[in-house]
Amino acid sequence: MPTASSIRVVCVSDTHNTQPQLPDGDLLIHAGDLTQSGTHAELEAQIGWLDRQPHRIKVAIAGNHELCLDPKAQAQAPGRDKHVDWKSIRYLENSSTILEFGDCRRVKAFGSPYTPRHGNWAFQYPRDENIWDEIRIPDDIDILITHGPPKTHLDLGRYGCKFLRNWLWSTKRKPLLHVFGHIHGAYGKETLYWDNFQRAYESIMDEAKWMNLIILLWHALLLLIRPRDPCGRTVVVNAAAVGGVRDETRRDAICVDI
Repeated sequence: MPTASSIRVVCVSDTHNTQPQLPDGDLLIHAGDLTQSGTHAELEAQIGWLDRQPHRIKVAIAGNHELCLDPKAQAQAPGRDKHVDWKSIRYLENSSTILEFGDCRRVKAFGSPYTPRHGNWAFQYPRDENIWDEIRIPDDIDILITHGPPKTHLDLGRYGCKFLRNWLWSTKRKPLLHVFGHIHGAYGKETLYWDNFQRAYESIMDEAKWMNLIILLWHALLLLIRPRDPCGRTVVVNAAAVGGVRDETRRDAICVDI
């Protein structure tokens, strides 16, 4: 339940040139793939749409479709040499920002556009490469924004990044919120508790062995007598706004109170 001091975060991603109506909130986050073909003209139109939103603070990252923003992929994007004016939007690219709200609440957000390589798109890395060691996500963030999901969470079970998941396990201070998209078919929200049950679930999703299943069932039984600890939990959101075979499905933005 939201409280008087809560910050309402409106999460959206993968709009791909669509401009959906967004709910009210304090903070608007777009987790990448604003465009379809990654041209400067498309990006300008999407920035204009975000800039017109009434939210107090707006933050965005690129996705793999934003070819005009990635120097390694810009040869494919018309208008790649043009300056990008983000207007009222804070654009994050492997960088962090402090978000200050009028009620003296401050949160720190970090954003990165990178996803495991799939096709010839922008901001990609080999799936077996731990790029997060190089990017160095700060360990004191409240909100993590990446274009792609961590492995086994809102990723259709297999398309997320295992190294991103490893970073989330390793950081002592867990982010309150992790917003992403990229995998259109895995839209939704879940809560991670960073406990033995979650570890067992991830193990069986990584490798379906009988022993992993037994361990998962054991920890599930323990939850009947020992509730999960709400401290240190992270809400993860796949906010992909389009879906379906041809992106014909439209989804609402997802709101989270932190």
